[in-house]
Amino acid sequence: MIRIENYNVLLADDEYMLRQSLARRITEADENFRIAAEFGEGRSAFEALASGNIHVVFTDIRMPEMDGLELARLIHEEYPDILTVILTGYADFEYAQEAIRQGVFDYLLKPVSDDKLEAILEKLSVRLQKKYELPGDEDMSGRSAEEIVGRTERYLKENFREETDISVLAENFGFSSAYLSKIFTRIKGESPIRYLTGIRIREAKRLLASTDETIARVGELSGYPDQFYFSRTFRKETGENPTSYRKKARVDQESRKKG
Repeated sequence: MIRIENYNVLLADDEYMLRQSLARRITEADENFRIAAEFGEGRSAFEALASGNIHVVFTDIRMPEMDGLELARLIHEEYPDILTVILTGYADFEYAQEAIRQGVFDYLLKPVSDDKLEAILEKLSVRLQKKYELPGDEDMSGRSAEEIVGRTERYLKENFREETDISVLAENFGFSSAYLSKIFTRIKGESPIRYLTGIRIREAKRLLASTDETIARVGELSGYPDQFYFSRTFRKETGENPTSYRKKARVDQESRKKG
């Protein structure tokens, strides 16, 4: 089995903002995936594959120079070990289905939801693990996986208000962020980033329900100095915005007092 540090991803999409958003969301969802290259059209993306270090390609169907279907066909013919995921709108859904029949690993409908993206990454991981090996237990320098995860858990709980870089934490243990994420997920059932998000959102809920701090300040005290990002993350995790949550929590508190 070939040993690698990360699963390297190439993104091909002519819409810059969408490409940047997808890159961020992939790495946030699973730290074993690293964005190795980005291109706005298919021909340059295909030429970049000659470097030999790409494991996954996410490509939009509609692009100049060479569209995603042609790119996927060439990848299947010349680089059959690379897994390709097609990004498509409903109008091109039939093309995506045809691409699946011709060797594409899977497809994602745009706009891409977080749940669907995470599901695709999980499927990719299962397939890639059969061929590639991320750093293994012998890289822990004598420490058990449980010890490493316990120390990571304590660090996240004690420093959730600070900007947290998992790669720096992993370096302190002497191995890669991909390996730390792997063993943490195996033991805790979620990645370090997801675990950290849970800590922050629980603290935000507590502050919203028990203090009169502004929404911006609650975000800052919870580890989100950017109020817009805090509100968006809070809504994603709870299904409602911070203001609505605060009002509902206050009503519930009053009801309990009266009861």
